[in-house]
Amino acid sequence: MNGTALLSPLYLIGVFPFVTPWLFGAGAAAAAIPIVIHLFNRRRFRVVPWAAMEFLRVAHRRNFRRLKLERWLLLLLRCLAILLLAAAIAQFTPAGTALAPLLGSSNRLTVVVWNDAYPMAYRPPGSPSVFIRSRRLLTNWLGSAPGGRVAIVRGSIYGRPLLDRPTRDLPLAEKLVHRRHVTQAAVDLKAGLQRALKILRSARARTANRRIWVITDCAAADFGDGDARSTGSPVAASLRRIISAIRGTGAKLRIVDVGDPHAANMALTSLQVTRPVVLVDKSPRLRYGVFNGTTSIQADVRVRFFLDRTPAGEQTIRRIKPGQTRTMEFMLPQPMRSPGNHALEARLGADSLPLDNVRRLVVHAVRRVKLLLVDGEPGDPLQHTLASTAWLRAALSPRRRHNAFQPTSIDSLQLVDEPLRPYRGVILSDIAAPGGRLAARLRRYVQAGGLLMIFPGPGWEATRWNQALGVDRKGILPADMGALIHLSGQGQTGGATVGFDPHRSVNPVTAPFLAAEQSGIHTGLAGVATRQYLALRVPANVGAHVILRFSSGAPAVVRRPVGRGTVVLWATTCDIRWTDFPAEPSWLPFMYELLYHSVPNRDTGRNLLVADAPNISRPGAPGSMATGPAEEWRGPDGMMIHVSSTQDLRTNGRVRLVSPPLWRAGFYGPVHGAPLIAVNVDPHDADIRHVPPARVAALLGLPVRDIREQPVSLAGMMPHQAASGAAGEHLLWLALLVLAAEALLARAFSHYRPASNGAPRG
Repeated sequence: MNGTALLSPLYLIGVFPFVTPWLFGAGAAAAAIPIVIHLFNRRRFRVVPWAAMEFLRVAHRRNFRRLKLERWLLLLLRCLAILLLAAAIAQFTPAGTALAPLLGSSNRLTVVVWNDAYPMAYRPPGSPSVFIRSRRLLTNWLGSAPGGRVAIVRGSIYGRPLLDRPTRDLPLAEKLVHRRHVTQAAVDLKAGLQRALKILRSARARTANRRIWVITDCAAADFGDGDARSTGSPVAASLRRIISAIRGTGAKLRIVDVGDPHAANMALTSLQVTRPVVLVDKSPRLRYGVFNGTTSIQADVRVRFFLDRTPAGEQTIRRIKPGQTRTMEFMLPQPMRSPGNHALEARLGADSLPLDNVRRLVVHAVRRVKLLLVDGEPGDPLQHTLASTAWLRAALSPRRRHNAFQPTSIDSLQLVDEPLRPYRGVILSDIAAPGGRLAARLRRYVQAGGLLMIFPGPGWEATRWNQALGVDRKGILPADMGALIHLSGQGQTGGATVGFDPHRSVNPVTAPFLAAEQSGIHTGLAGVATRQYLALRVPANVGAHVILRFSSGAPAVVRRPVGRGTVVLWATTCDIRWTDFPAEPSWLPFMYELLYHSVPNRDTGRNLLVADAPNISRPGAPGSMATGPAEEWRGPDGMMIHVSSTQDLRTNGRVRLVSPPLWRAGFYGPVHGAPLIAVNVDPHDADIRHVPPARVAALLGLPVRDIREQPVSLAGMMPHQAASGAAGEHLLWLALLVLAAEALLARAFSHYRPASNGAPRG
């Protein structure tokens, strides 16, 4: 056995069978105290020759061996008493079954996986919640002194441990369970079973009887089982593998079903704006989802909306089938009147699980979207030539004021020193491939949440661009740029041009054009003539998507998410040198749809799930203080959290606000200010429909008898094992007995009486 194996936890537990081995180590070290005292007493006296004592030395030599044996016996009893006391305090647990009854140990370990996720808050009419019923089962069982050791782990993602170390202090465990309340965290039986398996393996060397109880509501969300006709979900497959490993250790497993067989729930599962850009004085369109977790069709489901805690309209859904999630859209009747953060809410009517009847959203409204246009061909008014971005700038700002976009044009030489952070998007048109420093700036800008749009032009050096920004997973380009395709002389119909075919790529950008074509409205997108374009090859492993294709099938517009940002690559120019698109009526609506759906949503970090940790950007100049004093934020029900500021060097030194994970749903923000964070419960747990025992057994690979439905008590879950006392009590009495024996022997050994012949005798 190598040194690593000797130091492994399992080996140490097998060698030292104690619940708290370090306490026994301290007691074992204390056993050296009698030995030290013994040695100290031997060296305390100085030997002084005395003629009168020579007579006694003869008698002392006769009794020397007997006195030495007495001293060693007393020293042994004193050390043994201290070791027994240490073993009692450290809760000695014998590894075998023969010694356990003699020491009063039941040699049994029970690990309880207790589901405390928010679906356990379901409260049937006229009854306590499912969680309260499970808590009563546990407290009643712990109060009945079941014996052995007990560990209780969570069946949710809640980050704080419950009772992950086995203990014999059952009254303490009972008090701990009695104080617990249901959390708002998501279900995670897999993690709970993994922790239980780890506990079992660590205690294998000192427990002969091991068992696991999984106390849950047996909801469909527990096993990822949304369709009773399916063969199982990946969640159920993972649970099966862990349960198989648990049973492989020889432990027994039981599922304690405390759920309501008639559980039903209606839930809001999503709320978002249809476009990532929310403009002031323009009513946003919301998209939301409603889940019907009942066994019947729900009709006339009313959803109410709130803007900054003020009623903002309602919508009625006529029909939702059982098990169906209905996705709807709603236009707020009034716009947001001021820039900044705004709180949106969607609410359902009250039911037996109110936590998922509300969905929250924080959006940041702006007056205009700032874009930076970088022109590689600025144009010359004297030569009557337009800049390459002139057509694009005219489409983005057609009016003097009240435009959705605010473009700023610079030439390629100014790009080196231009700060990029104030702009939501940077559009490059016909510029040379960036050098190392500029390429690194563009990478950081995209990673931090910016949009980079690239248009080629005459003299385009595709190889240099591929090398500068990269096409692989470490790069940011959505496609590999190839040769320039000239359609003249290739036998193309219609004057050696090619048009667009939006039917080849159906996505949110092309969807409005396809819908208009189906309704009989001619959009002109298919009739755009392109004379030459850049060949683009889209890799399969970088997550890029083709937004628009030519009628030949070649990609025309490719988009790729990178970090928190987006990169869009065109195969044509943004002027009329290669294509007639900028001069067509469809140019303006297409560019608007492309920008609306490509500008990264900076509100993503503001909208979290329970257990997420906030990490949002704070307004401030890069290079400011790296850390700052903690701020006080107000959360739901007046709770306060501490938020600190830190500098993120990966995003040009932006100051970010961070805090520990948030465990309650609601809005969070400064005490005097608009909400900055919205936290919601996990929508995947909305399906609380009860799964019958036969189905649970099939999903988990267990016999049906191991599924106990609605038990009145946990006492009869497993066969009772005799000798349910604690080994520490017996060892304590044994230590006291050894101390008493030592005291009696010490008194007997120290009693002297005169001998019959007059010589001193002990």
